[in-house]
Formats: sequence, structure tokens, C-alpha cells
Amino acid sequence: MTAIAIIGFFVFLFSLAYAIFHFIRRIKDRNKVFSKKLFLPSFIGGFLMLIIGGSYIDTGLQDQLTEALQANEMLSSENKELKAEMKVLQVSVEDLTAAKEDLDKELNEVSTKVEAAEKAEQQLNEQKDAFDTEKADLTKQITDLQEKNKSLDSEVSSLKGQLASRNTSTSTASNNSSASTSSQSTSTAAATVINESFANCTELRKVYPNGVSSDHSAYQSKMDRDKDNWACER
Repeated sequence: MTAIAIIGFFVFLFSLAYAIFHFIRRIKDRNKVFSKKLFLPSFIGGFLMLIIGGSYIDTGLQDQLTEALQANEMLSSENKELKAEMKVLQVSVEDLTAAKEDLDKELNEVSTKVEAAEKAEQQLNEQKDAFDTEKADLTKQITDLQEKNKSLDSEVSSLKGQLASRNTSTSTASNNSSASTSSQSTSTAAATVINESFANCTELRKVYPNGVSSDHSAYQSKMDRDKDNWACER
């Protein structure tokens, strides 16, 4: 096809050269006749051959067009892929946004629970402090009651000792009243008072199991170790 184009080009060029040549001859000799049978076939045929062959001549435009089309297709494909990736990213962004909202809700719930737990802990601490205070008060009351109970036991023991001492004195006086005079009774009483002196708490407890108070005749300060005015108490 390239040869046809070249032949057509030269035939077309020949027709133009013939026309120019005839024009020059016509200037010199007006009787010269222009041969249409030679001009028209060479002009039309050469022109057609040039067009037909020229369409098949590779000037590089077709390759450029093909490359441009391929590049366009690649760009279109990349554009579609980018759009698909953009949709995926949009879905991911939406999912992340929803997840963030859920996390915010959970964070708020956890914060609320933490505040409630702190309040409950504070209330428990306050209750514990109140219980400790009440416990301390009750312990003090128990201690006071124990001391009072001990004091009452001491008073009861003292009263029992005094009662026993009086009973002994009364029995001794009754037994001796019929056998002796008043002077003898006085001596016996004095002897009895003297016999109220004990060497230690063991001997004293044989007579007075709960000990004696400071106003008793058998009371001795050496037997009152805790100095509570009560000797040999249990």
C-alpha cells in the first residue's frame, strides 16, 4: 500500500506538472491543445491512489492513538478501582464512627458506674466510721459496767464479811453471857478482836472467803495490793 501511495503521488505530481507545462506552452503558442485524456486520468487516478495508499502509511499516529486509548482505559480502570476503594473507605469510616459512638457510650456508662461505686464506698466508709464510734462507745459502756459490777461485787463481799463478823460476834456474846460476867465478856471481845489479825490472805480467806474492806478489823494494808481499800479480794 505504501508503493501505491508513492505511485499515486508521482502520477498526481505528473498531472500537475503537465498542467503547468501546458500553461507555459499556451503562453508561447495559443494553438496548443490541452489533453484532458492525459490530465484527468493521471490527476484523478494519482489523487485516489495517494489517498488510498496514504491511509495505510504508518506515520506513528495510530500507535499514539492506540497508546492513548490504552492509557485512557487504564485510567478508567484505575478510576473505577479508586471509586471502589473510596466506597470501602467510606464504609470503614462509617463503621469506625459507629464504633467510636459505642465506645463513648460504654465510657460514659463506666464513668457512671465508677462514680456510683465511689459514692457507695464513701457511704460505707462513713458507716464504718459510725460503727467504729458506736463500738468504742459500747466498749466504754461495757468497761464502765464491768467496773460497776466489780464494785458491786466488792460491796456485796464487804457486806457479807460484815454480816458474818456480826453473826460471829453475836454468837460469841450469847455463848459467853451465861458463863461469865460483863468484865469477862469484855476480855473475850478484846481477845476476839485480837484474833482477827491474820498472817496472810490464805488464812484470812478461810474465815472471809471474799476478803475484807478497810473498815473491818481484819483489814491490813499489806494485804491490799491494788490499794482499793479491800484486802484479799478474789
